[in-house]
Amino acid sequence: IGILEKIIECSELTKDDCVIEVGTGLGSLTERLAQISGEVLTYEIDPILYQRTSKKLSYYSNIKFINQDFLEVDLLQTLTPFSKYSFKIVANIPYNVSTAILYKIVQTPIPWKMLVLMVQKEFGQKIIASPGEKKRVPLSVIFQMRFQVQQRFEVSRGSFRPMPRVESMVLKCLPRSGSLNIESINRIADLAQYLFKQKRKKISNILKPIIDPAILNATGFPIIKRPEDLTHLEWLKLIEILSKTKE
Repeated sequence: IGILEKIIECSELTKDDCVIEVGTGLGSLTERLAQISGEVLTYEIDPILYQRTSKKLSYYSNIKFINQDFLEVDLLQTLTPFSKYSFKIVANIPYNVSTAILYKIVQTPIPWKMLVLMVQKEFGQKIIASPGEKKRVPLSVIFQMRFQVQQRFEVSRGSFRPMPRVESMVLKCLPRSGSLNIESINRIADLAQYLFKQKRKKISNILKPIIDPAILNATGFPIIKRPEDLTHLEWLKLIEILSKTKE
């Protein structure tokens, strides 16, 4: 089966789902989403593609075409009228803004039921990198705190016309049970950004200006680890320790 059908299969769509697509493009995925889900909200920033595809697929009453930058949209407000549905994102994420889009998804307090994202392979490898792996970045930390991320399949460049310069992969992301509140996610996001700026250093050295390494050590925190080595529980412990020192 083709890439499109594999993505659809991963998404496990029903008529109870409202699907958000980022980047309508020529609408081939959009049309398949509309055929199986309840509602589709599809964002396209390019006015020409928006006009063309919304006209081409005007037959479908359950597609809402939005000619806006996904990064600028107030998602909570947009999705409120659709609250009877479960929310899923199924999208071929535009490569040049992948990081910004994933931050927006993970930092918006919407109870996503599932994400199925096609991303550039190199970017996807960062998102799934485990603690201790060199490829880990701040986004891997918070994304994995909110979702269980699985690599489903790789997509070769030859699958597309015109052929892109990069290989892709499809990630399936399911919310973790008892998911963190958005406030904690945002605090960890800020802390990870700060620590990863000096990612070759040990935590004790990076945080020296903020907290005495001896105090940090006394809490049982592994101060000789580097930012990329920290586990989910250690990130949670660290924001807890730092918020206490602030008090």
